[in-house]
Amino acid sequence: MKFELRTRQVCLFLIAFIPINKMFILPSVLAKISNADMWISCLISLSLDLLTIALVTFTCRQSKTDFFNLVENTFGKVGSKLILSVFFVYFMLKAIIPINEQKEYVELTLYTLKPSIFYFLPFFPVVFYLCIKPLRVIGRASDVLWICTLIGYFVLLFLSVTNADFSAILPVGVNGANKIVSASFKGFNWFGDGAYLLFFIGEFCYKKHDGIKIVASYLLSALIILSFMIIFYCIFTSIAHRQRFAFTEISKYTTVINNLGRFDYIGIVLLIFSNTFSISLPLYFACRILNRIFNVKKKWITALCVVGVQALILLTLNRFYLTIENLAKGGFAIFFFIVGNVLPAFSPLLTLKKEKNYENA
Repeated sequence: MKFELRTRQVCLFLIAFIPINKMFILPSVLAKISNADMWISCLISLSLDLLTIALVTFTCRQSKTDFFNLVENTFGKVGSKLILSVFFVYFMLKAIIPINEQKEYVELTLYTLKPSIFYFLPFFPVVFYLCIKPLRVIGRASDVLWICTLIGYFVLLFLSVTNADFSAILPVGVNGANKIVSASFKGFNWFGDGAYLLFFIGEFCYKKHDGIKIVASYLLSALIILSFMIIFYCIFTSIAHRQRFAFTEISKYTTVINNLGRFDYIGIVLLIFSNTFSISLPLYFACRILNRIFNVKKKWITALCVVGVQALILLTLNRFYLTIENLAKGGFAIFFFIVGNVLPAFSPLLTLKKEKNYENA
């Protein structure tokens, strides 16, 4: 059997792409609700994702085929298309906020004197090109971009940690369970990363101890996210909710920058480069799903549809972005949780019928 990915690439995927899109506006979203306990809200979501990824990894160990065939073997062709349609809607909705985040960041931070939406439009040809490529391209990108992610993160960490007052997060839990859980609930759009791993089932050769490697890689990713949240709040404390683009703000008051200039832009550019692929992932998997549902042979057709819809949303609904963001944090949050966490968590059940069939055979 020919595999598109290697275990190494699955592990690096979790390190390279999972932390990045949580460093834009998510910290300010959490800080607005749970204040100093924002890191606990983040920890709750990370723990849910860890459990989901552990269960999906177990499915990877048990399965001898990919996710598409597992669903079809269990629910039939009609049922599988319905389930895949739910994931298609999930990925399309999941992509809207991160794409708008990076668009806003490019316009309002990198081009402050003359912001224009046209600066961001080259993103769409890039994601279109990615969407017509096989899954192994994601693996190859992971092999390279994990370096960019870690270097970018550690550059910002080095420049900002000296400004942090770690006593700001004390006493722990002072904001109460309601606010902590509410903040976690509103952040579900940025989590649910176990859904990506579903589409890696059967795409790499699972060997002994691979599950430990995958879970350990996610733990490293979670550590990056959690430490970033803590440092962010410890720098800005009570005004953290006003800092919309977190990873630009945490380092710009460092003494080194005052003496040498915006040295932190080295780390920022590296993170943005990785994030270009990170925010493309929902659209990439949406295209894979569409290809499967309609048995499309020419991938550029589905890529054009998926990318075209996102470009249209960006261009025509720009003035309604705040409403869309509020919907993602409100009414749609439960949908993101169910599809991104609950459904993947039940993926081990897909292997039961398959194993039973083998026994009968």
